[in-house]
Amino acid sequence: MTSEAQRILVVDDDDSMRDLLSSVLAVFGTIDTAANGQEARAKFQVEEYAVILLDYMLPDADGLTLLKEFKELQPQTEIVMITHVREVKLAVQAIKHGAFDYINKDFEVEDLRALLQRAFEKRRHLKEILYLRSEVERLTDHEFLLGVNPRMQALKTVLDRAASTSATVLIQGESGTGKELVARYLHQKSPRVDKPFVAINMASIPEHLVESTLFGHEKGAFTGALKTTYGKFELADQGTLFCDEIADLKFEVQAKLLRAIQEGEVERVGGQKPIHVDVRLLAATNRDLKKLVQEGKFREDLFYRLNVIPIQLPALRERLEDIPLFVDLFLKRYNRKFGRNLRFSPEAISVLCHYDWPGNIRELENLVERLVAIHPGDTILPEDVPIDYQISDIAQLKSTDGDPDKLKAATDAFERGFILRVLEKEHWHQENAALKLGVHRKTLEYKLKKLNLTEVVDQRQLESKRGST
Repeated sequence: MTSEAQRILVVDDDDSMRDLLSSVLAVFGTIDTAANGQEARAKFQVEEYAVILLDYMLPDADGLTLLKEFKELQPQTEIVMITHVREVKLAVQAIKHGAFDYINKDFEVEDLRALLQRAFEKRRHLKEILYLRSEVERLTDHEFLLGVNPRMQALKTVLDRAASTSATVLIQGESGTGKELVARYLHQKSPRVDKPFVAINMASIPEHLVESTLFGHEKGAFTGALKTTYGKFELADQGTLFCDEIADLKFEVQAKLLRAIQEGEVERVGGQKPIHVDVRLLAATNRDLKKLVQEGKFREDLFYRLNVIPIQLPALRERLEDIPLFVDLFLKRYNRKFGRNLRFSPEAISVLCHYDWPGNIRELENLVERLVAIHPGDTILPEDVPIDYQISDIAQLKSTDGDPDKLKAATDAFERGFILRVLEKEHWHQENAALKLGVHRKTLEYKLKKLNLTEVVDQRQLESKRGST
């Protein structure tokens, strides 16, 4: 079936005019014709048209009445009125009721084609506006590919190759690793770059609206469906659709998604006809889809359709050598946002490089933004980094695999975190903290020295005293 974006309906009771318009407009796609209002209504019920050329005077209907009917049912359809003479009053009436423009029957071929081209352009721009294309462009950052980590360098090579194809890509990785950024990168590097990029998070859609959100719905399809609405597939036509948290897709909807991928067709909720779409699908998840398949919670056939090109993103703790580059990137971004000129000392960056980053790149960016926003000085020192980030536990423990001192490293990591939190609650007063810990003051001093915390705690104690005066 021809894409609805290329189908035109010509409504005119003059046989020769219908033939002429069909011939002139054939360059745009499929042309349907109707000789009267009854035929036009019948065709309109079974097809969706991008543009309708509508004679103002038909033997059984008023063109203006048909215009209002069609625009109410399918407001996205552009309608051009055909008149015998140029009349300003008629043009104003038609445009007031939603007509795109009007022509008279002694039109010039090139003028008419240019008019139709503008109508198609308006539809394309409407889809872009509806989906906030400017916001999509603003969020298209490629900095997640920064760094010297070998896995990321290899990944960039794979992404550049995958971008030039229309193959489905399954992006997997922990939350905060940049899965949506990967999807946007693939779109920006693809031949579809000038077409829409539509992102949808499956986990954020109410269960009863998933199907309507993906495939759209017709007016009256369900309570509250007051008008025909595009689904995400139609909005992404000719472009890229990114389905995040794909593992959360309802099992019964998975079959319809599979059909959309295989056949290139979707059917709106309450609709009676398939709609052809040309969409490059990208999917992402932070869950193990293979395991979900084994548990019967995810369709195996859909998994293989999605997993044509698998991409596995490393966690930030697996690419710690790239943290200085990310810190520099985020510093520039938030210095500019807040009108600051802060820098991280090498020692402060070293603290960050020993943290585990369970929230990955998103957590690092959040920390840098917070420090730039509230830090009073020009340089961020180790003692300015929040206590939780001073605890280099998991990253250190992973480096001690096979080490006979692994238990000691784990014990030190726990003590370091526990002592720092108690000190913070006691406003860095060591004697009070020792009482809370149930140890002698000298024992606490010994522990601080042993765990390399003396300098940090002294600095925090000094700041606490300054703040209280």
